[in-house]
Amino acid sequence: MARIFITGSTEGLGLMAAQLLFRQGHTVALHARNDTRARDARAALPDNGGVAVGDLSSIAQTREVAAQVNDLGAFDAVIHNAGVGYYGRGRVETGDGLSDVFAVNVLAPYLLTALITPPRRLVHLSSGMHHSGDTTLRDPQWVTRPWQGSQAYSESKFHVTALTFAVARKWPAVLPTPSTRAGSPRRWAGGVPLTTCGWLR
Repeated sequence: MARIFITGSTEGLGLMAAQLLFRQGHTVALHARNDTRARDARAALPDNGGVAVGDLSSIAQTREVAAQVNDLGAFDAVIHNAGVGYYGRGRVETGDGLSDVFAVNVLAPYLLTALITPPRRLVHLSSGMHHSGDTTLRDPQWVTRPWQGSQAYSESKFHVTALTFAVARKWPAVLPTPSTRAGSPRRWAGGVPLTTCGWLR
């Protein structure tokens, strides 16, 4: 069975996927933003394969998460599930001076992909909203533009989809996948059924 690491896996889709994968016999390592969420994750999935702790809106903490994951050993798959939405909120700036939507949805998957020992399979969780992303890369931090949460989210998903294709060129031996509910492969590498990912059922 596979060893799988999932970001943003203390609740929601990430936790659901982790629990499903565990029931199928896989070893699943979790990720939590802070120690409180880590305790919740361990309670929700006691037989986990480890919990990496760190806030992905912080560049320094994202690097720490990557180091923790590498300390856990090699993984067969890494699922980049963690993300920031846009409902009912304005632009939030991180301690690094970035939009938190960009920091968590784009930069964190990039850093983790670059720093974690390459797995056989990478899954970047995208969205059909990536079709509305601005491909000009004009003001990606929304410093000069009036904030539009849905557009910022769409652009972040466009960027992470582009990242997936870039990784496919850089690491042809790794099988990267930009996963959305509307557009995903029917099977994983090695013929593992799509239902392995809970949110893709």
